[in-house]
Amino acid sequence: MALGSCIIDTVDLAAYGIFIERGGSDDFISFPDRRTPDRNDWAEFDGLDVDLTDCCFDAKSVKVNYVIVAETEATFKSHLNSFETLHFAPGLRNVFVKEFNKTFSLRFLGFPGYKHKGGLYNPRKKTGYITAEYSMDDPLQLFTPAVISPVSNRTNLAQISINGYDLSKFGVVVQDIYSTALQPYSAKSGMVRKIQSLNGLIADTGVAPKKTSRQIVIESTMLASTLNEFWMNYTALFNNLRITTSVQFGVTRTGAILNCYYSKMTNFKKEAPFSRKIKVSFNLILQEI
Repeated sequence: MALGSCIIDTVDLAAYGIFIERGGSDDFISFPDRRTPDRNDWAEFDGLDVDLTDCCFDAKSVKVNYVIVAETEATFKSHLNSFETLHFAPGLRNVFVKEFNKTFSLRFLGFPGYKHKGGLYNPRKKTGYITAEYSMDDPLQLFTPAVISPVSNRTNLAQISINGYDLSKFGVVVQDIYSTALQPYSAKSGMVRKIQSLNGLIADTGVAPKKTSRQIVIESTMLASTLNEFWMNYTALFNNLRITTSVQFGVTRTGAILNCYYSKMTNFKKEAPFSRKIKVSFNLILQEI
């Protein structure tokens, strides 16, 4: 385990034989969920009527998977106890992760998972797998508002744009959007009555039905040559989604412009350690207006 790879409140976890498990740090950097804005779904109009003037985000749950390793029972119990005690100090925990070159300000919630291997009495290496859960009460702490423009120079265009920027300029390769962007609209139910003394339903069919809005899912992979490029593009992408007007997604092959608002990010995953290759995958979930 490398010294300085994870530091909590000036304590280098390597001194306790503790490191973050591979794939155990994804929650640190995923986008937060946007709170659902005020909206009306009028039966007599297509889509949604949404008030986007307030753009707020929920606090983010961050689960981190740690591994603790020691050769002796005494050392293992001592280091595990020190790790626990560290989390019960007053205030927020400042967690520095070298892989991201970022310090995260988090509120400790608990240890929802622990798995032990190697026994205690037996004279062999002891290993514990610890899941710690935190709350990122300030979900915007990673993102500088002034960063809007992406910096990638990818030559292969994504054919999908956000607010006029082709997503390739953010280092994004779009794996799929057409499964939702080309999905035919459903109809709003309109006025329907159910009368107890009559069979079936009575519906107003004298007017053309109005279209519902769709949820647009953009399955994406993001690549960067350097950590600085990743943070610039990742921040610019988030800032293009957090606006107080509709986010305009352009679908080049159809010529369509989809007016949406960002809802959340799902399935965020680091595809490799950043020290080897900066590649992440995620889904962007947007609500069409």
